[in-house]
Amino acid sequence: MPSKKVYITLMIILVVFFVLMFCFFGVDNIRQESLSSTIIVGDNTTWSYSKKKWIFLRNHTSVQKYNWTKFHVFEDNKEVGEYLLWHDDKWYAFDDNRNAINPNGKRIAYYANFEMKIADFQETTVDDMTYVENVLRDHNISTSSKFTSIYQVMIDYDHDGEEEAFYIISNIFPQDFEPEVSFAIAFMVKDGEIYYLYDDVSSYMGSFVGCRPYYHSFIDTNDDGTYEVIVSCGRYSADDQVDMLFQQVDGEFKLLISNQ
Repeated sequence: MPSKKVYITLMIILVVFFVLMFCFFGVDNIRQESLSSTIIVGDNTTWSYSKKKWIFLRNHTSVQKYNWTKFHVFEDNKEVGEYLLWHDDKWYAFDDNRNAINPNGKRIAYYANFEMKIADFQETTVDDMTYVENVLRDHNISTSSKFTSIYQVMIDYDHDGEEEAFYIISNIFPQDFEPEVSFAIAFMVKDGEIYYLYDDVSSYMGSFVGCRPYYHSFIDTNDDGTYEVIVSCGRYSADDQVDMLFQQVDGEFKLLISNQ
């Protein structure tokens, strides 16, 4: 029979194991439960996050409760400062003396009980069409198709020391050609693998139909060291844009929330 020392040793090992598991997973889970934030994207989207759940604030009353709250404000993904925000038909910004200011550019703002990291990035031309052509083939689209939007963003979104390439390809709103199909696709390439975020392919319905996507922001919404991705989508002659927040889960990008 096993000796008393063996039992004690096994008990110690089990206790150490459970303590380590709690340190690795339990503490982080408790911390994630405690995070709360509100994110404003442009003028039409306000998302609230609490207890690991996202809510889109749809009505005027739920948005206005943040009037005169100080937010961290970013324009074109560069922080311009902390300002009091007030909402009516859109969001307005004020300094501490409630003097109106007029930041210009693509806006994102947040109010949270932790510091969010928002990446600064640049759109660059696509010199190597290998992955673009692979994506087109995956969707049975001709590799000789014309584009109205094609670019890439290089960013180390998961902080592993290597930059990943995020692509946008689209033929939405063509002016001088009529494609057989309309496509608007956002995807990432990492270690030679393609991961889709936004993926819309349909029959061509005219030059004024569709929604052209673009990367709005890369933002760490849950303080885990990995950026979530906001893909926005603009419709022809429409002020309201579609905003979508994506997170990579189990190797795939999942839509966490949108304003639709």
